[in-house]
Amino acid sequence: MYDIHIINLLSSPERKENIANQLNAINAPFTFFPAIDGRKEAHPLFQKYDDQCSQLYRGRSLNKGQLGCYASHYLLWEKCVKKGEPIIVLEDDAIISPIEFKAFCTSAASLNPQIELIRLHKHQRRRFSSKKVTEIDKLEIHRFSKGHMGTIGYFLTPSGAKKLLEHSQHWFLPVDIFMDRFWVTNVDSYGTVPPCLSHDDSYESSIGYVQYEKRAKRHLYTKVRREGFSLSEAIKRTIHNAIFNLTKK
Repeated sequence: MYDIHIINLLSSPERKENIANQLNAINAPFTFFPAIDGRKEAHPLFQKYDDQCSQLYRGRSLNKGQLGCYASHYLLWEKCVKKGEPIIVLEDDAIISPIEFKAFCTSAASLNPQIELIRLHKHQRRRFSSKKVTEIDKLEIHRFSKGHMGTIGYFLTPSGAKKLLEHSQHWFLPVDIFMDRFWVTNVDSYGTVPPCLSHDDSYESSIGYVQYEKRAKRHLYTKVRREGFSLSEAIKRTIHNAIFNLTKK
């Protein structure tokens, strides 16, 4: 079984206890990773953030909580590369589906190494398609036409982590949206069917989207830039998917 790392803020002991109880119930060993709290500390990794670029393409800034979230995942990617073994990353507000999650953990070693990133939570976009590529212990692994959104939980190989790090030297998107840009990172979008995790909506976001986010004034040119960026992303995603479907048959 691969190492399970749980991202947890020191200020969130209730979440820590809840996720620990769930994993202990299925006898899954784990370690806690102390999350970077961007609202309380200016981490050196924040120097990678380009606010001008974020404003240019998104019309808004990443808030400090989002920067802390990005840094936390980034540090775990480094840990994955350094150890040279796949890891499983969970956020502390995950609800674990015990049968599916344990089945994945005990069978993940049999996966094709070309599958570098597998989201373990439910896909959160409205429209997408997927295709089964393999199966492990009655869990289907699908390749998705769009990224899942969210970083509730995922499986990551060292080669995938290395690619994410190489393409993550210039931050202007939230970390989950960055991870969804498989046409940029060449880390394709896979997930389990059924999902192994879901989000516990009883907890408020520790990132603080509403309270901490600095938004730009939504002038017409800002909206046009955002729409242009979104269109460009959609075109690149479509091209990548078409090439993938042609070459991976």
